[in-house]
Amino acid sequence: MSNRLCILIAEPSFLIREGLKTLLSNQGQPYRLEEFDAPVDDLDKLINRINPDLVLLNPKLVVRLVSLPRYSDNNFEPYYIGLFEPGTPPHIQSKFDQMIWLDAEKSELNKVMEKVLKHLRNGLSEPENNSLSERELSILKLVALGHTNNEIADKLFISAHTVMTHRKNITRKLGIKTVSGLTVYAILNQLIKIEEIQGAD
Repeated sequence: MSNRLCILIAEPSFLIREGLKTLLSNQGQPYRLEEFDAPVDDLDKLINRINPDLVLLNPKLVVRLVSLPRYSDNNFEPYYIGLFEPGTPPHIQSKFDQMIWLDAEKSELNKVMEKVLKHLRNGLSEPENNSLSERELSILKLVALGHTNNEIADKLFISAHTVMTHRKNITRKLGIKTVSGLTVYAILNQLIKIEEIQGAD
């Protein structure tokens, strides 16, 4: 498994994209970069196609920004940085994990980027810390058996948001981002039996 971050820059301005790339390269961390500059009709499809760890997104690019995709098809949660202009409505700002104001000073931009990349790098570089809590083990079993977040929430009498938080922690601790990888882990560690998967609908 690669420890190289995948970063998506979704921004219409060429100059701003180049500035962001310079900002990223100054952090001295390896990454794979994807760029997008056209209006996005379906953000979920774009995220699932690229599977980024970090998304730097100008909300103006998204035709209908109702919510941000929190889990891709490969079952991990991208970290979203909003690229905001002055006057961006608060309800749009609140959808993002972090914000960058496009008129911010260089020192402030570097500070934000350093903090975010450190957070993401820690998540990628700590797979050896794999001691899961009892709740996380319960959720891992259900994920491996093919249950959705809502189904798991119903079974364990918790909210779907709590399930997503636990799944993010499981992914971080184990360093496994895909459902198939988590399933193999569950089988190898005798959390479930392969017959259970074959019998699951």
